[in-house]
Order: sequence, then structure tokens, then C-alpha cells
Amino acid sequence: MRFVILMCKPARVAMLAAGVLFSASGMSQVNSPFSRFGIGDLYNARNVASKGMGGIATSYTDIQSVNFINPASYSKIGFVTFDVGLETEFRTFSNQEKTDRYQSANILFNYVALGLPIKKSKDKLKTVWGLAFGLRPISRIKYDIQDFGRIPGIDSSVTEYRGTGGLYRAFAGTGFSLGNLSLGINAGWVFGQQDINTYRTLINDTTFYYTANFGQNTSINKFMADAGMMYSIKTSKKSEIRIGVNGYLGGDANASRDVVSQTSFFNSFGSADTLDVVERKSMEGTYTMPAGYSVGISYDKINDIMLSAEYEIVKWTDLDNFGQSNKMGDINMFRAGAQWIPDAIGGKQYFRQVAYRAGFFTGKDYVVVNDKQLPVWGVTVGGGFPIKRYNAYSTQYSTVNLSFEYGRRGGNDTPYFERYFRLNLGLALSDIWFIPRQYD
Repeated sequence: MRFVILMCKPARVAMLAAGVLFSASGMSQVNSPFSRFGIGDLYNARNVASKGMGGIATSYTDIQSVNFINPASYSKIGFVTFDVGLETEFRTFSNQEKTDRYQSANILFNYVALGLPIKKSKDKLKTVWGLAFGLRPISRIKYDIQDFGRIPGIDSSVTEYRGTGGLYRAFAGTGFSLGNLSLGINAGWVFGQQDINTYRTLINDTTFYYTANFGQNTSINKFMADAGMMYSIKTSKKSEIRIGVNGYLGGDANASRDVVSQTSFFNSFGSADTLDVVERKSMEGTYTMPAGYSVGISYDKINDIMLSAEYEIVKWTDLDNFGQSNKMGDINMFRAGAQWIPDAIGGKQYFRQVAYRAGFFTGKDYVVVNDKQLPVWGVTVGGGFPIKRYNAYSTQYSTVNLSFEYGRRGGNDTPYFERYFRLNLGLALSDIWFIPRQYD
């Protein structure tokens, strides 16, 4: 936790920022063959300040950002804060021999959240009760894979696998403090869809064949809740150790699925147009979602340094859709990070008031290829840059958060692996609301 630096210019761009984020989410999506597995490519939807420190969040608080991973942190929100994030990503997917190599660049919606302090302590110095609302992505599906081969006794063929979609979570939460103990809960809906298509075309020099298409469109929605706690142990007047825990239960999500078998042809834009529907059916079912939890610990010296580490487990082996189990692995992830502010209050040089961040993470992804669970690791750096206020009487405080992440998914013993570079941009717009007038 830190005091907000009172050098922030009011940025009247909240609506513009939200518009840019939602527009960006429609411009491009994750482009990865690994998104074919499970519910898609899992999204690290944490706020940009956390991402700069390896993604630590279980025991992390900041009075000017919304940490929606652990809702107990809402009890520490110091100002009404509009927190938004945007991500630019560059991926390289290749085989071990590097003879096959594919690259993609994406601009992605990261999150949007609003945090509200509801009640202050008796001395009015600290928030003891806060609320938060927001929307964040959970997973994204975007892939296009072609497989050339021959069907014995029939003809040569090309099979194309295409997938789009993803899941989002809309949430509302609250957190409150009871002395050194903070408790919180989030509740909301997980919703989205998966559009999966398999196209097969026979290739012949003399005979033209239309394309066969087998498609599944699945819609998913589920009420979800998660809870968290933090306990603070004072080590001095300006420092403390925080222990954090958060977790959520799995369960069955309502799902509906439309299945279609048809003949198609690809138009000049690369899209498949329907010629004839062979079979179409709809069904209702369930999508069993996994449970998970994380534990973390932080040492925090206000306006100086913070060190944090956490461990997360998510039971993705429990994933089940329409009664069919998925061959997935449990996520096990270790994260560690640090933040340092050289001189937050008295510094006359701007860059001595910047919050410098760094971290790393390592663990296992839930994707299993050739009976081997994919390892993942990454390193991050970042910073929180205060924006100067336009006058001394302004109550608006703004911070631009940046983080850079380099990582890899897949090891030397897996046939394919991904390298990626991400640039995350976050904007925290804060103001002091609901203060009664002292003078008329």
C-alpha cells in the first residue's frame, strides 16, 4: 500500500478510455492453436500494477487501484477510482526445429473496474469498507489450423480447424476491515460462447468437391462467487506484513449447444457460406467449472518498498462439458514481485516519485499436449507514473500504469511452444467524492 502522490492532473477521459478498450477488444483476439483446448486461452486479467510485479494479487493492496482478484482489498480503496487496462501482445508460435513459425499481434481488452470507498475509520485516515464493480475477460478462443493429408482409398484432403469466442465475467464485490482483518466477496456472472468449426475439403485434379463442415456453437452462463481475506501484522509505524488468501468454488454452468453438419464453400473473403444443411440439432447441458485458491504474503513499507509472493492452484482436471471430460492439467503457479518508490512525498524530481516494479512467475498451464502439461514462465517490469494536477485545489488524482512482460509457454520436450511479449497500459482515475460542503 502507498499514499497517492498528490501530483496528478484530472484526466477527463474515462468514457473515452472505456470506449477505446471495448473497441480494441473487437479489433483482435488471441491467435493461438493452444486456445483450442479447454475453455480457450486463459487470460491473466489482473490490474496493470499487479502485472508489473509478476501478477501478484492475493496479498496486494493499493489505495488507487482495484485489485479484483482478492475482494478483501476493497476495504483499502482510498478514493473513487475508475481503473481500466489495455494490452498489446506479440506472439510467436513455432515447433522445436523452428521450421514452422507463426506470428501475430493483438490489441486486447484487459479490464474495466470502478472502486468506491464507502466508510472511513473514526480518524478519517483509512477506508474500512469499500465496493467495486467491473468486467474482465476469463478466456479467449482464436485459432485457424490447416492439416493436409490423404484419406486412404478416397482422395487427398485438407482439414481446417477454426475457433472463436471466449468467456467474460461481470462482477460486483465488497470488502470491509475488522481491525487487522479484512474480508471480502465478489459475485457475478460468467458468460460467453465457443464457436468451433471443422471443415474438410477433398482435393482432386478433375473433380470439384464442396466443403463439409461440422460446427458447434456453445453458450455458457453461470453465477460465480469468490471470497478473500487479508490479515495485517504491524512491524513498525510505517511497515506491515500482510497475509492473503482467496478462493472460489467450481460447479456446473448452464450451457446450450447448437450442432450443425452442412456443406459449404469459402467465399472471396475467406468465410464459409452454407450450401446445404445435412443435420441440425440443439441441446441443453452443463459445463463443469473448476475450483481454485491462492495464498500470498507481502512486506509493505509505506511510500518505500513492497515485496510479495504467492502460490495459486486451480483444479482444471475437473473441467467437464456436456458429460465429456477434458484432458486438462491443474494449474500450479508461483509469482513474486516488488515495488519501490524512491521518494514519494518529498521528492522534487519527478522520477523519484514513480513507483518502479518488477517480478516473475513460473508454473504449469492447464493445456496438455502428448500427455505432457505445458510449463509456463515469464518476467515483468513496470511502473506507476503520476500525472500532474492542473491546479492545487483539484481533488482528482491520476496515475498511468505500464508493465512489460516476456514469457514462454511450452518446454523443450513439447512439440510446439509459444513466446510472447506484452505491453500493458492502465489508467487509474481517482477523485474524492461524497464530501459534504463546509461552506455555502
